[in-house]
Amino acid sequence: MSVERDDGWPSVPTVLRVMTGWLLAGVGVLGLVTGVDGTAYVVFHVVVTLGGMVLLALHRVRPSRAGWIVAGVVGLAGPGLGLLVTTARCCLAGYPQRRGLPYPFLGTGAGVHADPWYLGADLVFWCCAGLVTLVPVRAVEKLLPERRTPVDLTEYVARHDGEDGGRVAEGGPAGDGRHTRDGAGAGEPAAHAESRAYVAQHRADENVGGLS
Repeated sequence: MSVERDDGWPSVPTVLRVMTGWLLAGVGVLGLVTGVDGTAYVVFHVVVTLGGMVLLALHRVRPSRAGWIVAGVVGLAGPGLGLLVTTARCCLAGYPQRRGLPYPFLGTGAGVHADPWYLGADLVFWCCAGLVTLVPVRAVEKLLPERRTPVDLTEYVARHDGEDGGRVAEGGPAGDGRHTRDGAGAGEPAAHAESRAYVAQHRADENVGGLS
């Protein structure tokens, strides 16, 4: 969900989120369109594209705290897991043992060498993979039964009945159906009417590029 300022303009974090989302999605799609160079190449660009799309639709996904925890675990654990596996794939051809997923960034066996470019690519990949996990986690949460906290309304009902009885005694029946000019009920606070007007205006705003 986006955060807007009082003057109606989107906040700085929202603008940065949208710009980053478009950048990631553009890089991923462009990489897939220009050519395919092995499985790691395809997986990398697909995940980056999906990560950018999730960033653009983050206000629709509305991830929970559990979703962010899962995304953080994936983003942090992914590069570490890549160090546990040796591969003979592309990159760092001068080193017999190469570590890193999807691109090896650490070469060993003939000395030790860490490539910052491939390391950066792997970090972007795993961050996007963490963002992608927000969607299935949110879908699973929607399937779970909603937890509701029981609320004791005894005092509220008794107080409300007492107020209605007082209004009837004064000669004005409660809930007589009369409305004020702005559409709010006679006994309804003005703040409620203003809140409804704000919600209606907010829903009428268009979603342009993920800003709303």
